[in-house]
Amino acid sequence: TERIRTTQEEQVKMCGGNETQMNLTAVFAAQLAAKSQAEVYIVLIALILLGAIAVIGNFLICLVIFKTASLRTMSNYYVASLSAFELIISLCMLVFLPDVLVTGKWTFGDVSCQFVGFITAMLATGSIYAMALIALNRYFFMVKSNLHRKYFTKRNVYVSIAASWILAANFPASYVIQGNRFEFHPGKMFCIFNVDEINLIHAFLTGFFNIQFPYIIISFCYFKIYQKVKQHNAQLKRPGTELASGNRISARDIRITKILFAMVFSYTISWTPFYVIDLMGVFCGQYFAPRLVYVFYSFVVGSTAAVSPVLYGAFNRELRSEIVKLFQTLRCSLLGRAKVAIIRQS
Repeated sequence: TERIRTTQEEQVKMCGGNETQMNLTAVFAAQLAAKSQAEVYIVLIALILLGAIAVIGNFLICLVIFKTASLRTMSNYYVASLSAFELIISLCMLVFLPDVLVTGKWTFGDVSCQFVGFITAMLATGSIYAMALIALNRYFFMVKSNLHRKYFTKRNVYVSIAASWILAANFPASYVIQGNRFEFHPGKMFCIFNVDEINLIHAFLTGFFNIQFPYIIISFCYFKIYQKVKQHNAQLKRPGTELASGNRISARDIRITKILFAMVFSYTISWTPFYVIDLMGVFCGQYFAPRLVYVFYSFVVGSTAAVSPVLYGAFNRELRSEIVKLFQTLRCSLLGRAKVAIIRQS
């Protein structure tokens, strides 16, 4: 339609600051409704694959950690918390996005829209907090090992995880308290906060405490761990050098730390478009980019929930071994039930 063809012109005007967005919501909604069948099938297949990997992977990590006594470590409790954040995000994607893709609109009502907008903003913030807690735990475990047992008791770990879930609500709660509402974004295909309603002070404060500050902690912790491992390896290369038991770092601990750092790196790569696009949106407006940019935004962000369980579940030997055992037990149980059913029928 003519309205769809003029999208780029309207966006340029809006970003130039000369005019308001002028019905860009309707323009994006029209584009979403007029999408091709090829786009629907491609995006739907990608969504289902990513969502299935994310839901199954994160569920298995949580299940195996809580079922296996040897895996119930302080570090793994934080990993389980991160997996729980990502599991709920993945479920939201699988429940709501397919219908939006097929119908071209949000059909679940305003109450569901407000719930989804609030919970996804909370979970995104909580994921960063969870990674910061993982980094702090690894820092004390590998660099300040004499203090690790003092600070990372089971009680303190439970309290810090609970605090991360509660504090994760600070951004969506402050957004709602200011009288704002979550809105369906036809480009992102999800209910989300409206960047046009966020003032610069609110954007700066929430951005600092929910993004920059946790990343400062994460960067500091992994940098110190890197220095410690580098120093440890240099000492091992010196002939006749023996390290005290408290200063030794096992190959297993180094391997796990590398996996956790890879998770942080993948998370950073996936969420960078989210932060950049929304930051630009604060200055340029809610719909400053073409719709496909926002589609890319949503799926790259969603891919994070699928990457983390693959990295930690596939490359952590202990966890992978327990997941294999779980499937073997399930297989034996199903075969046993099938044999019993066959015998009864005969």
